[in-house]
Amino acid sequence: MPKKSTKSKSKRMTLKQKYKILRKVKEHHRKVRKEERKASKSGKKKKAVKDPGLPSQWPYKEELVKEFAFLRAKALADEKRKKDERKLSRQAADAAAMDADGEPGQLMALAKLQAQAAGKLADFDSRKRARLTEEFTSDADNSRKAFYKEFKRVVEASDVIIQVLDARDPLACRCPDVERYIRSTNPNKKIILLLNKMDLVPREVGERWLKYFREELPTVAFKCSTQQQGSGLGQRRMPGAGKGGLKGGPAAGGGGAGADLGAGGVCLGADTLLQLLKNYTRNAGIKTSITVGVVGLPNVGKSSLINSLKRQRVAQVGNTPGVTKSVQEVVLDKHIKLLDSPGVVFANAENDAAAALRNAIKVEKLSDPIAPVAEILKRVPPKTLMMLYKIQTFSTTEEFLHLIALARGKLRRGGTPDAPAAAKIVLQDWNDGRIPYFTSPPERPKTGLEDAQVVASYSAEFNADEVFANEKSAVIAHLPSMDDDAPGGGGVGFFEAPTAGATGTTLEALAAMEEDEEEEAGPTGMEDDEDDMLVAAAAALKRREAAKAAGAAGGAQNTALYNEEGQYNPHAARAERKKAKKARLSGEDVAPGPPGSKAKAGSGSGSKHAYDGSDSDEDGDFDFDKMNEEEGLGAAGSGSGSEEEGSGSEGGEGEEGSSEGMDD
Repeated sequence: MPKKSTKSKSKRMTLKQKYKILRKVKEHHRKVRKEERKASKSGKKKKAVKDPGLPSQWPYKEELVKEFAFLRAKALADEKRKKDERKLSRQAADAAAMDADGEPGQLMALAKLQAQAAGKLADFDSRKRARLTEEFTSDADNSRKAFYKEFKRVVEASDVIIQVLDARDPLACRCPDVERYIRSTNPNKKIILLLNKMDLVPREVGERWLKYFREELPTVAFKCSTQQQGSGLGQRRMPGAGKGGLKGGPAAGGGGAGADLGAGGVCLGADTLLQLLKNYTRNAGIKTSITVGVVGLPNVGKSSLINSLKRQRVAQVGNTPGVTKSVQEVVLDKHIKLLDSPGVVFANAENDAAAALRNAIKVEKLSDPIAPVAEILKRVPPKTLMMLYKIQTFSTTEEFLHLIALARGKLRRGGTPDAPAAAKIVLQDWNDGRIPYFTSPPERPKTGLEDAQVVASYSAEFNADEVFANEKSAVIAHLPSMDDDAPGGGGVGFFEAPTAGATGTTLEALAAMEEDEEEEAGPTGMEDDEDDMLVAAAAALKRREAAKAAGAAGGAQNTALYNEEGQYNPHAARAERKKAKKARLSGEDVAPGPPGSKAKAGSGSGSKHAYDGSDSDEDGDFDFDKMNEEEGLGAAGSGSGSEEEGSGSEGGEGEEGSSEGMDD
């Protein structure tokens, strides 16, 4: 048995004790938090944590306690003194004001201050309105040009063009100029009209509009999906398309239209449109995919249409015009490719009121939002507006806007109604469909052309009769009736309103502007190119002349250098060798060079070499070893002097030499 150590034990804490203390501390903290949660739920005040103070064994504890007490008393005294000084200063200022001006003077000062505040507010509103107007006018031309470029891209790249119309007022959204432009580019391009937002008009009116437009072009009834999820947007399928009534949604039942439309806001008419496009692809004999362009006024639902067909949020959507800025390509499947186009300044903006009623201009950018409201009051019965906004009777536009501002809390400083803010509310309700209006199709004159060949041709290309036969049960049957309350109308029924009129376009003006710019840019660009070419040619000529001058100066210098007695001229030697080689290759007899044509230095005597300053095109170095060997042979053979002629090629092509006048 080992002996116990007689040394002192270690005072370090064992791990068992350490972890036990940590566990106890953790349990304590958990208990404190639990009590705090209980106290907060029951409404009890949080238990104040007592200040432990200084430890009893702290050095100089008494002195520190006295110092802290003195500092605390000094801070309280300073705070009380400052409070008393502020109170005395306020009392003195009030007394001085009452003594100097009295009560009437004080009222005048308050009135002056209020007038200054009102003036600043009016100045701020005017500057804000001017800024918005300036932004709108400055961006108008640029946005129109940008739109025209994007619109041309869509039309040129598309096989089928879908023009999206608002079912509430289709004639105000249809652009005949756009259709003429499409046919002028390519008569074989097909145009399909799509009546969107069919859930905002009665079923009977929708059927009349479909009949009206189908006398000219294939027309599809449609309602975009209003679901908020990112994918899996619901679609109501046509009869026979599948077992379930909805694709991505609940099964279609035989319930009322209101229940169907309220059940998730699924898409209606997607199968009809896709079947038309697939029939055209098959009947036209197109083996690959077709490109479908989507055009229309701002905020008629072009991007929502693409999202509904794709059943995903692939295109950015918004309740304001101008959300789509450029062309966006969406591949629907292997047969159909969609092109989303921006609907910016599609119509003339010369009448802001008409453009606002079509939702072609942002409400925030309207210089006068009250004028469109006056147009709305001409179209909407007063009783409908009174029921919708729950206001009393009115007689003028200003009175109507004042009542709206009081009901919605749109007040300025002083409690005065804010008429522009109330006008923006009414315009937003008009564009969102909270004011349930509709327009009726006009009566066509009976010309006997209702069954013209063009209608028969598009019917055969799209198999329209077969597709439209199933549309009534798949789409029309689920729309609200004239007797039902309008969706989102607050218990107000549908009412008929006059149309806003046919829309105009700026396509012809933009096309003419683009042609003018191209004509102006064409000659200018050619002149610029010619100027650049002339400048480059002049610079090259100048460099060539400078090179010639430098060569002439160098030639004169070389002539003076190489004509010295006993100086070897490598240029003349190279020229002689080239001449001899050329003669040898041509089969001519090589005559020996004249005496003195190539002198060798080192023999005691030599002849001058005539040098005309010419240089060879070949690049090579002079072989001094070869020259020394030739000079040595010449000196050994003649004793006093000799002349040699040799010709050979440099760079290892071979050497030939001839000697004459070698006497014993």
